[in-house]
Amino acid sequence: MTYKEVGFRAFYQHFCGFPITDEHRKLVENYPGAGEADSMLVYGYIDHTAGMTLEVLCLAVREENSYHFFNTQKTGRVSLKAEAVQDLEFAFFADKDGHLKKRYQKQIQELEKGHRANENVEKTRELTFLDPVRHPYHPDDILVFLLKDGLQPEGRRVRINDLDGHTFIGELLEEPEADFGYHQGETIAFVVQEDKDHHVFCCSNMNPSRKLKASDLEDGSMLKEAVSAFNKERTQDHLLDILELLRDSWVWIPCTAIPSEQDHEAVLKMLQEAGDDPSAMVGKEITMKDSVRLVPDILSNGSEFFFPIFSSAEEMGEYGEHFSKIQKHVLEAIALARNNEKDPAGIVLNAFTEPFILDKQLYDIVEKMKSRIVEE
Repeated sequence: MTYKEVGFRAFYQHFCGFPITDEHRKLVENYPGAGEADSMLVYGYIDHTAGMTLEVLCLAVREENSYHFFNTQKTGRVSLKAEAVQDLEFAFFADKDGHLKKRYQKQIQELEKGHRANENVEKTRELTFLDPVRHPYHPDDILVFLLKDGLQPEGRRVRINDLDGHTFIGELLEEPEADFGYHQGETIAFVVQEDKDHHVFCCSNMNPSRKLKASDLEDGSMLKEAVSAFNKERTQDHLLDILELLRDSWVWIPCTAIPSEQDHEAVLKMLQEAGDDPSAMVGKEITMKDSVRLVPDILSNGSEFFFPIFSSAEEMGEYGEHFSKIQKHVLEAIALARNNEKDPAGIVLNAFTEPFILDKQLYDIVEKMKSRIVEE
């Protein structure tokens, strides 16, 4: 068996043995047993960008019906791309008793920590019906036909970044030849269909969405209506409508105003001077000498944290009376949420009325979406 014959599934999160070629021997010359070994034990993982990758765990000598493994390499690492071994015969280790997984637990955990994709991308890797349209060495990259009225369909590679129901969301990896209105690096949505012979193909409708004026989004009502429609009928079209509107929206963020230590002491002094008569403060002006730091509030739900944003200041209700309110473009809000020390699980829009949660896995997708705003 070779990789070219069986594809990525035989290798993904599995152990396999490969012969050491002259080219590979130079790469593993620092591994224990390099002078004697004729084989190498590898573990397969998917690098979302680089594709199917094989981590060399140790070297081995192949005996008649078994392998003798040398000690694990302690320093440095060697990773091989699937293309580099595509024509080599390999041995598959089922590891039913979990012996290999236990032995190389530390290395596997490090790989999963550094390369595990989000939950939805992991789900798409399990979808065998996509295999005919996957790139042979980049399992997350799918051949998608771009469709637009008046143009011939074009097949282009798209890297899956998320999944909602039956709609896939990904990054367009190749520049279209015709003017589809989208370019390499931008986010598009696509679906899977079958032709009359039951052959699977993927397509993306590139006919333009309704254009927006900045004034259409000013009061936040359009965004609220989109969320309401999605909550009543959770379709991919309604979700994409929310994401597109969010991409161009200005939102309100509740913040706690924190003065400098010097200004804080000045306020305390005035309160002390007022004593038991708070009315003595009425009419007095407080001038801050230093800049005031505005810290966004964070909401919690059990053990998870969420970064709150609102389509309008009024949507905060009584909750907002306890905070300073600042207006930011949603792309700035995403940056604030991503860099918050509490590592929020997502951004929650209008948390106290009709909420919508933007999971942090969707941040990149919203940031890469095409703006629908046109000049007025």
